[in-house]
Amino acid sequence: MTTKTLAELVPGELPAGIAGLAPEVQAELATVVVAARRKQAADLETAAYSLLDFVPRFLRGAVKKAAGL
Repeated sequence: MTTKTLAELVPGELPAGIAGLAPEVQAELATVVVAARRKQAADLETAAYSLLDFVPRFLRGAVKKAAGL
C-alpha cells in the first residue's frame, strides 16, 4: 500500500467524480496508480536497454554513460 494520497499523486485538482469517492476507494486507486507508474518505469528501462542492441558494441559504453544508464 502507498503512503501518498491520490490527490498527492495526481497533478492538479481531482475531478469531482473521483474526489467524491470513499477514502478507501481513493486509497485503492492510489495503489493502482503507483503500481502502474512502477511498471511503466520498468518497461521504459527495458526499452532503453533493448535499444542498445542497435548501437555498435564499441560505442555502447559511451552511449550508456551519455544516456545515464
